[in-house]
Amino acid sequence: MAKQRAAQIRSMEATALLASMRAQLETEVNSVLYLSRSLTTFVSAYPDSSPERWYELSREIIGDAPLVRNIGLAPDNVMQFVYPLEGNEAVIGLDYRTNKEQWPAVEEAIISGKMKLAGPVNLIQGGQGVIARAPIHYRHGTARHYWGLASIVLDFDTLMNKSGIKETASGFEIAIRGRDGTGETGDIFFGDRAVFVDPVAKMQIFFPGGVWVIAANPIHGINASVIWMRLTAWGLLAVLAGLIMLMYRLYRLAHHQSNTDSLTGEANRRSLMHRAEHLAQLYPRSGIGFALLFIDLNHFKAVNDTHGHHMGDLLLIAAARRLRDNCRATDTLARNGGDEFILLQPGVGLEDVRRLAAKLEQLMANPFEIAGLELSISASVGYAVFPNESNDCETVISLADSRMYARKRKKKALEQRGRQDDIEEVVVVE
Repeated sequence: MAKQRAAQIRSMEATALLASMRAQLETEVNSVLYLSRSLTTFVSAYPDSSPERWYELSREIIGDAPLVRNIGLAPDNVMQFVYPLEGNEAVIGLDYRTNKEQWPAVEEAIISGKMKLAGPVNLIQGGQGVIARAPIHYRHGTARHYWGLASIVLDFDTLMNKSGIKETASGFEIAIRGRDGTGETGDIFFGDRAVFVDPVAKMQIFFPGGVWVIAANPIHGINASVIWMRLTAWGLLAVLAGLIMLMYRLYRLAHHQSNTDSLTGEANRRSLMHRAEHLAQLYPRSGIGFALLFIDLNHFKAVNDTHGHHMGDLLLIAAARRLRDNCRATDTLARNGGDEFILLQPGVGLEDVRRLAAKLEQLMANPFEIAGLELSISASVGYAVFPNESNDCETVISLADSRMYARKRKKKALEQRGRQDDIEEVVVVE
């Protein structure tokens, strides 16, 4: 019984230690990946932009993230830009397609269309790095084209140190496996492989497009009395550690809920407005403007009144999915409450947004098939563009909102007069 109790306490101690390491590691990586979105958004919006513009944004990102070793852009999968250049000259001209070590992970990112974390890998310029790769696509007319790859290299040793991860810590041996995000089946790249033979604790670390697994085992040869003293102390702290883990999970859940619409799973107004303000602040350096489109569903109340609120909820979910399926990866779609949505599109101008407003109205006019019923609604779209029409975020929001209501009144008047053929006309409200 005593041995069993000791084993339980060792497992609790190891679990608390790994949880702390995992939380710090995920925080370090995700904070860098959030900063990197501004660069990929810019290139997607301006595929013909020059390295001078890339330089300014890259300098901004690295200035805020000392963990980043370098940032690279590879049009057509050939590295043509790296910041900082000093010390990284060897990577210029790298063709990922001919690099047997890195191409599989690159190809997987391209196929999935999503950012992936690869590594750790041996870098051409020396040392080891964990590489976040994001495929970049742009639109020409209605066609979607592959531009190339953005990569952010995190220094592996610095990442481990900042996350407090060492091969031995608090009486435990630590090891990590899952190179290139392959989880349990992946190679062990940190620590002694013997740790994974029968670990007292292990847990998954989640990154974009992959998983690492971290494990711990007690260090052999420690004096038994010392172990018992430490385990007894940890027994008293185990409840506190559990509460901390619970609070952390509740914090992450609350953070997610505070930025997400609970019905549709899309962003909420707060999250979208934060993104708009962030883009507005970056505009002087990035030159990336954005459009806001307010989308209000017409005749939605009739569905609620006729078929009930449950059917109305299903219709909102279907409408959100239809809108999301016609957005770019760099766009932000949010539910503004009730039957209203907001779409934020970086890097578009007035002509583009006019066409998009017409497309969205036509899109929402197509009937929905839900639970065996065919439901018909329509949409009224109002829009405004930053900074073309105003360089004040609040003014842009107000303008888009007022245009949406003016469009709604116009369509209602046309419907009342029976002029159905004019309903899909795109009206610009001054």
